[in-house]
Amino acid sequence: MTQALPASFKIPTKSPQPARKAARPAGRRAPGRILVTGTGRAATRGGGEVIELEHGITVYPARAEPGRWRAVWYEDGQRQQCEAASENKLAARLEKVTERLAAGAPGMKRPGADLIAWYLDPDRLPVAGRWSRKHAHTQRRLCERFAAPVIGAVACQDITAGHMQKIVNAAPTAGEGDRVHRMISALVSAGLDGGYLADPRLAGVHWQAGNRALPAARVSTAGESGLWVDPAEIPSEGDIGRLGRALAAGRHGERDELMANVAAYSGLRWGELTALTIGQVDTGSRVITVDRKVVEVAGHLYVEAPKNRKFRRTIYPRRTPAGYPLADRLAARIEAARAGQDAGTNPLGLIFPSPAGKHWRSSNFQRTVLRRAYLAAGWRDGDGNGRWTWHSLRHVFCTTALFTWKLDPTDVSRMAGHANYRITLDMYVGSTAGVLDRARTATE
Repeated sequence: MTQALPASFKIPTKSPQPARKAARPAGRRAPGRILVTGTGRAATRGGGEVIELEHGITVYPARAEPGRWRAVWYEDGQRQQCEAASENKLAARLEKVTERLAAGAPGMKRPGADLIAWYLDPDRLPVAGRWSRKHAHTQRRLCERFAAPVIGAVACQDITAGHMQKIVNAAPTAGEGDRVHRMISALVSAGLDGGYLADPRLAGVHWQAGNRALPAARVSTAGESGLWVDPAEIPSEGDIGRLGRALAAGRHGERDELMANVAAYSGLRWGELTALTIGQVDTGSRVITVDRKVVEVAGHLYVEAPKNRKFRRTIYPRRTPAGYPLADRLAARIEAARAGQDAGTNPLGLIFPSPAGKHWRSSNFQRTVLRRAYLAAGWRDGDGNGRWTWHSLRHVFCTTALFTWKLDPTDVSRMAGHANYRITLDMYVGSTAGVLDRARTATE
């Protein structure tokens, strides 16, 4: 924001350039470009003519021909000035000054690298609203890879929509382009708030394929939410049983089979499952308290609060719909984990530790455990293609709770950790169920 001119401050009126010719005859000067393009007024100070423009800009015309035109203003709390050989040239130089002062954005003079640094600075946000560690890493990666090479050395005031289009088009795929677009939108918003940018239209760009192959158009069900999970994306009881048996035949035996069943019938996400400790499970009431997760950022594992920084409690059945004795197996595993903790082989008291007694890395679990089990269970073909992933097990919990256990959607939403029950309904109940039956009945 510009600082108001102190009441006691007297702007000097003496020209910094010596006169080269005789002084201009006395009398009022005909309005030139500065008066025409601005909403200023002629005034006199100290016996010399000045022009007062909007936003506190004062122009001192040349006092001799030829002479220098000078402008003075306050920006970011400091006195600034510029000069030019003619009125028209000074007016051209003041255009950007006027834009910054009108927007209250002194940072527009700074390079785009400063805008990026401001966007990534955690102190820009209140403590309660700061990004998660993983989101901060993702935004930094996107800025360093795509934004900095394009606008890092460009003055913020000179950044155009063309620059932003170049940034988003540098993404190799449409999916990455969507992530870059969201980063640009947030970057522009932060720049507007921080006084680095003045044009919100800079965010109005989208990924363009150019000569690259377009992704296949996604076909959705008419009338359904974009969150809708097609039943084909959810494994059946038999599919889970086959995966469990394939895992049981692997290196860790029944422990990995138990891990898959806990994921499928408690709703824990991968990071929540690998962070699960002895103290979080109440075997008497069959309740799991979800108050932490493991997240991998730049090759390092961190334990932090669960998604959306909200803890929750969920439940697991005594037996799964397919007859797997989940409660008994989990109780036995907790006793084994406690024994390992006492012996020092499982110091963190994890229910499902890695072979080293630490948290699993998703990539290691995928490579050493899941790849073989997926192939053996028919979840993947020889090329690694298949419909289901580990996250599909979470869909099993939600649909089982809704349609087998007949729980209320609000209860399922809370146990699954959804933001609200509407998300649960949009994902699993949908809007088109029973449409044809109702229409058929009405048209009999």
